[in-house]
Amino acid sequence: MQYLRAEHLTLKHSMFNRLLVIAPFCAAGFAFLAGGFIGIQYMGLYWWYSFLLQGTIAILCVLSVQKEERAGKYYGVFSLPLQLGRYEMARTLVVAEKLFVSGLVLAVLLSIPHVLSPQLVVFSVGKMLVGSSLIILTSLWQIPWCFLLLRKCGMVVTVAANTLIGLFTIATIGNSSLWWIWPYCWSAKLAEYWMGIGINGVWQESLQQKNGSVLLILAASVLFFALLTVLEARAFVRKGGEGR
Repeated sequence: MQYLRAEHLTLKHSMFNRLLVIAPFCAAGFAFLAGGFIGIQYMGLYWWYSFLLQGTIAILCVLSVQKEERAGKYYGVFSLPLQLGRYEMARTLVVAEKLFVSGLVLAVLLSIPHVLSPQLVVFSVGKMLVGSSLIILTSLWQIPWCFLLLRKCGMVVTVAANTLIGLFTIATIGNSSLWWIWPYCWSAKLAEYWMGIGINGVWQESLQQKNGSVLLILAASVLFFALLTVLEARAFVRKGGEGR
């Protein structure tokens, strides 16, 4: 818990927290311009999970790492008697927690049309809140993945890769039987099976809810997130051993 509290304190009043609000407002804004009052809900989620969420995750990871690097290339962390594995896991969990906040902001924004005119929109407030949260849950694996990429490839490659890979592969692999082995497609397939949003971002009433597939996607996402978190923490511990 002390590592979580410390990480929260270091991010207070930073660009990190502001991005949590800016990103969902961008998704809602793009969706309103593209789909109007009627299409803002499903198009907002589509813009979110197809590339804005990936970009947000990558930038949040960059900001978290830069915070320590500006303090002296992790000298303050590596020189203290810290459990480096727990420290790094805490950082991953804080980013995950913040993402759920961002998802909540998006859900509230996309629920406004339902409050104003429920007969004209597709999703209820409850459906939007659950759907947005599940999309975040299926994307959490990208946090440790981006931390690993940052150490190997740097900031520009990490942000570009995590944003563009999802954008360009959801429409291709997402329509094939290979989507199960491609984690970037999991959020899109969850939106399809749970909310009826097609791979092309259009809501289709004919798409049936598939609870079994939804549960499998969620289970795979949680397990993959846990696995990558452990691997990334171990990589950070090895880096700390070299830096001490």
